[in-house]
Amino acid sequence: MGYLCIIISLFSGASKGFIGKKISGRVDTAKKSAFVNVLRMAICIMISSLLLLPEIIGGSFVFDWQALVFGIMSGVTLSVFVISWMLAVREGAYTLVSVAQMFGVVVTILCSLLVFRDPISPWQILAIGILIISVLVMVSYSKGVKGKITPKAIFLLVLCGGSSGLNDFSMKLFVAYSYANVTLLNLLTFAIAFFFLIGVFVVDGGKEIVDTKELFRKNWFPILLMAACLYLNSYFKAFSNNYFSPVILYQIYQAGGLILSATMSAAFFKEKITPRCIIGLALAFVAILLLK
Repeated sequence: MGYLCIIISLFSGASKGFIGKKISGRVDTAKKSAFVNVLRMAICIMISSLLLLPEIIGGSFVFDWQALVFGIMSGVTLSVFVISWMLAVREGAYTLVSVAQMFGVVVTILCSLLVFRDPISPWQILAIGILIISVLVMVSYSKGVKGKITPKAIFLLVLCGGSSGLNDFSMKLFVAYSYANVTLLNLLTFAIAFFFLIGVFVVDGGKEIVDTKELFRKNWFPILLMAACLYLNSYFKAFSNNYFSPVILYQIYQAGGLILSATMSAAFFKEKITPRCIIGLALAFVAILLLK
């Protein structure tokens, strides 16, 4: 069951990324990204509410304050991630953004070490080292595809990876300390993200005027698909915490996501698979094997 959760989460995440990349040309500022993601969160809130409704009617619904705390953490980090991700895919090769998310693995593992004292074997330490080498190889590959990486791009990539790692860690905290349903975490996450993103849209310091009607008209269907993929990705990623330790789980997610992203980039975004890319992907596979 745990592996099925991972597979569903990986492919729904890759599908979400594909759609996001396709519409990134129309979402070139933080304000536009915030608006698009507000719509996504609204759809995810409706999905979560519908799934919770039978529990509420049946009297089995459970709520605790830990769920609210972790939901706030998850919602804020998700908001930062979705905005930085959409802007980052405009700055470099698509695979580079996936590489940046691997920084989140380190964040999650370090947080888990501090809070849960999760053990890391020598083989798993070696796997982390190999993944770091894979990241460096893929960064070199990305430079060959898109050219020099700007300071703005580096900032967005670090923000993207760090927020992704903290978001994953919030799910781990929820599973460990809350007795509520994972669906409740999703509802809280998307609700917090919804209001946080509205705040970003409203208080944006720039003088940009966004034609929200036109942006919605051109993107409503991709946004709907992205929302469905986001929900599936978030739900099954949180659920898989019941079956795997974070050391294994999040590195499998990031390495698997990197491989899917590179394949998708070559197939749909005309990013050539060079020898460097192949080496980077091979190293990611080796790291996954070592984790087992």
